[in-house]
Amino acid sequence: MNTNDLRTFQSQPELRAILEARARALAAHDVIDTAIGGEVMIRFRLGDGQYALPARYAREVQPLRAYTPLFRAPPFIVGLVNIHGRLLTCLDLRPLLDLPVDPPAPGSFLIVLQGTGGDAVLLADSILDMTSDALELSPAPVTTANAAISWIRGVDRDLSIVIDPVALLADPRLIVDHQAVA
Repeated sequence: MNTNDLRTFQSQPELRAILEARARALAAHDVIDTAIGGEVMIRFRLGDGQYALPARYAREVQPLRAYTPLFRAPPFIVGLVNIHGRLLTCLDLRPLLDLPVDPPAPGSFLIVLQGTGGDAVLLADSILDMTSDALELSPAPVTTANAAISWIRGVDRDLSIVIDPVALLADPRLIVDHQAVA
């Protein structure tokens, strides 16, 4: 703001009132995160819920063709899937979100995530779309299921629960101690 703008602002009370009202309205919204210029998001359905994650963490999306269940694996591990000759762990977020767990349905999709500790695959019932709007997140509603989930970033304006894939793959609950399972 230059000196002329400041004088105009100070000399016109109606302009000042309008700008102050706008500032109060913007401050009233509980926006916790804003990406400048927008971030491409993949929106998907899981059960009755709608979720999203930044596309930059997804290496690819493909239909679920086949998977190999793992005996005595935790309920969030669907099994192993073959992605271009590599066996990757397929995760179902439903148990971690306290949602009813069903076997993967025909027409399900895989979202292949790139993580710092390696790749993993998320199961999705369907892929809704990809959007590149400016990302404004409101806090996710706190429930007993998601109160301690550090990888939920918030809710976007399409009411999708936005997931942080880096925090998800770092969740200590995803570490399986094979000796404890044996």
